[in-house]
Amino acid sequence: MQSIIEKLFLRDWALKFVALTITLILWFSLGGLRPPSSKRISNVQLSFSYSSEMELVNTSAKEVDIIITGDKTKIDKLRREDLIVSVDLSNLKPGEKTVRLLPETIGIELPSGVKIEEIQPSKISVRLERLLEREVPVKPELEGSPAKGFEIYSYTVSPPRISVRGPESYVKALDSVSTEKIDIENLSESTTFKGIEINIINPKIRPSETSADVTLQVGEKRLEQTFLIPYEVQNKRKLAAVTIFAPRSVLEKLDPKDIKITITENTPHVELPETLRNRVEIKNVRLK
Repeated sequence: MQSIIEKLFLRDWALKFVALTITLILWFSLGGLRPPSSKRISNVQLSFSYSSEMELVNTSAKEVDIIITGDKTKIDKLRREDLIVSVDLSNLKPGEKTVRLLPETIGIELPSGVKIEEIQPSKISVRLERLLEREVPVKPELEGSPAKGFEIYSYTVSPPRISVRGPESYVKALDSVSTEKIDIENLSESTTFKGIEINIINPKIRPSETSADVTLQVGEKRLEQTFLIPYEVQNKRKLAAVTIFAPRSVLEKLDPKDIKITITENTPHVELPETLRNRVEIKNVRLK
């Protein structure tokens, strides 16, 4: 017995002491002698994954509180900013759904020896929609007023239409998209504005183009004026009231004798000089 005791405790005692010391250090570092610690971490970000043909439109929560247990040293080193709770929605169909958040159904990266015990809230509601793509017209957004005596006749946009993609309900409700505001204060001539940003406020709607060119046709302000023009029908001389929409300078120079009226099957036709046909608009013809 004495020989056995000597072999166990007295021979190579230095090596055995070192081995025992290392064992104790490892044991303590792994928390073997310490009870597990528990901690609540609030406002941990939620991250959702879903089908590429779907879009998450709404969720009742974007953050959750988690309760974790494990080695205190490791838990104390965890920061809320480094944690993300992943939720898989890829198997859900479109519509309003209730999703249970359980330790075994969510994903989160934690150090070894630390596990998640509880998630609060344990249920959240989500709304998924199918993605839809369609074309809509682009309209310029104007700000200010042209120079005195001038007006905007018309506009052209290039491209005139763009594709938008997003949640079905949002895209269906979109009749058109507008550009960022274009300053037309004191504008007195036709101008092309290059690279004007497309203005879509909803971040869930993605346009195929991010900018457009806008050309504004600017000219002298137009007025309406009515002229009494004689015409003949069945060898009888009558008068027609012809209302013309044109720039003031054109109306001032317009001679009523240059306006001709012919009647075909009781329908009046107004003839203007060639030089005026692209500058005036016939608003109304009333036979008397």
